[in-house]
Amino acid sequence: DDDDTVSDNELNMMLLRTAMLSAACSMAAAAAVSDLSSFLLRAGVHAKFLPAVLETCDSEMIGDTRGLRVAASHNMLRQMFKPAIALSIERALKEGSDVDVSLAAAQVKELLVQQPIQLPVSLEVEPYWDVKNNLPLNTFKPKAPHQASIVSARRIVGPNAPGEVCHIQIDTGGALKYWEGQSLGVIPPGLSPKTGKPNTVRLYSIASTRYGDDLRGDTVSLCVRRALYWDKERNAEDPAKKGVCSNFLCDSHPGDTVAVTGPTGKVMLMPEHDPKADIIMVATGTGI
Repeated sequence: DDDDTVSDNELNMMLLRTAMLSAACSMAAAAAVSDLSSFLLRAGVHAKFLPAVLETCDSEMIGDTRGLRVAASHNMLRQMFKPAIALSIERALKEGSDVDVSLAAAQVKELLVQQPIQLPVSLEVEPYWDVKNNLPLNTFKPKAPHQASIVSARRIVGPNAPGEVCHIQIDTGGALKYWEGQSLGVIPPGLSPKTGKPNTVRLYSIASTRYGDDLRGDTVSLCVRRALYWDKERNAEDPAKKGVCSNFLCDSHPGDTVAVTGPTGKVMLMPEHDPKADIIMVATGTGI
């Protein structure tokens, strides 16, 4: 075989490694939170106040004790926490109570490589780079949308973040196939206050691989920022001007029905025919 040709097995291994590294990062993040909690307790933070301290760390994007050390080096701890908490953390950091999670993360990655997962379905094409000729487009149109259901809608930013971003997982039952780089249409329920007619479709960039978060090809995920309008004169939010669809999705609950269309788009696909191609990614909106 040509050395530059990627076989199906190699492609599958690349996909599996991506899934495994994603899982490793999640496990490492969980380990970091656990280690941060242990450090704070050893530093003298009472268990009663631990959730509030961790919440502050999360809002400041501090996920481990290294982040606390950086904050301390810039005299930020006393701005973030009550004086007693800040002093306890500073004292613990000086005593060298830092916990290194890099070793744990490396061990997790090694474990995952030793025990590769098996995908229950294959959504690849032949040849692997021939995306456009196998691309699903407008499987479901606005006049006949697919009735999917919400799996979960969870906030993924800290309590003090400017705005709210939610991870929305939608169960399509495997009826809607898509490719990375495409968009999903969502039709919010209700009537448009401007026209008195049913709301029209809104497009959102898909934030999951074609296998979905469950790796079975049955779900699609979105990363949605809640659209709100702040009225400066009233010094309050104006509910009449809030985003209809983003608020519908962010307020949704597991089991809720959602009308979806698409997938759409064929210009934002990765150049898989040339694995060595340089890619410049410019993020807008939520960055997904």
